[in-house]
This record gives sequence, C-alpha cells and structure tokens, in this order.
Amino acid sequence: MATIRTATAPAAAGSPTATLNARAVAALSALLAVEHAAVYGAASAGGALAPLGAAGRDARGLAATAYTAHRQLRDALIAVLLGADARPPAAQPAYTLPVSPASVPAALTLLAELDDRTAASAYDAVGAVTGPARELVVDALAQAALRAQRARLTGGVAPATAVKELPGRV
Repeated sequence: MATIRTATAPAAAGSPTATLNARAVAALSALLAVEHAAVYGAASAGGALAPLGAAGRDARGLAATAYTAHRQLRDALIAVLLGADARPPAAQPAYTLPVSPASVPAALTLLAELDDRTAASAYDAVGAVTGPARELVVDALAQAALRAQRARLTGGVAPATAVKELPGRV
C-alpha cells in the first residue's frame, strides 16, 4: 500500500496532518464526496425554508447550522487531502436530493438524512485513518449524529425513535 505524506505545515490553520496511506485517502475522499452533497442539500433546505416565515424559523436555524458545519468539514477534508498531496474529489454541479424540502417537515427530514449519510461515511472512515485525521472523522460522526437527532426532534419524532443506530450495528 502506498504511503502519502502530508506537508510539514498544515494546509490550513488547525487542519490535521498525518501520513495518509491509500486506504485513508480513499476513506477521506468518500467522506468528502458525501460532504459536497450535504453542503448542497443543506443550502437547498435553507433556501426552501426561507419564504416560510415563522413556521420555518427553528428549521431554518438547523439548516443554517448544518450548512456551516458541512462546509467546515468539507474544507477541513480538502485541506487534509491536499496536505497529503492527494487530489480531493470535486463537487458535482448539482445533486439529486433524497427528499424535496418543499415543507418544514420535508426539510427537516432532508437535514436528518444528510447528517445520517455523513455519520455513515464518517463511521466507515474511522478505521482507515489515524491521528488528527481520525479525530476529525470521529468529531464529524458525533456532530452529524447530534444534528440528525435535533432535526428529527424538531420535526416531532418521538425521542425514543429520533436516534438512529450507528451504521454497521444491528
């Protein structure tokens, strides 16, 4: 397995640096691809919620938080991959959303689904990375799981069912 070394200085302030092997690069690239879609989806949810006034206030706050978090993770993953002399996957011009955010409940469902996908991809990446990159991925997993739960609770899902099992667990 080829080893890819990062630059001696981080590509961006606070970005994790470590030696990344091909498996780590593939896992981080897969997570980055999910994040590109999540940034698009969170922006779509926020845009759809904008004209809904007071009825969408809480959901708009969640969409804004998700958008910012996904952008920050996306940017951190790009910095890690570039620092390892790897080529990060580019974003697509558009994505097919799993749920059309035409209403507050639909937008909340979309936000939860996007974060479920981030959590699943981060879960898949945990075993492939070490050091600061692993810390980044574990933090992403935890934050995505919490955002998904908040979206479900805001949408009126019962607390007992608002938390999904971690991927790979039965």
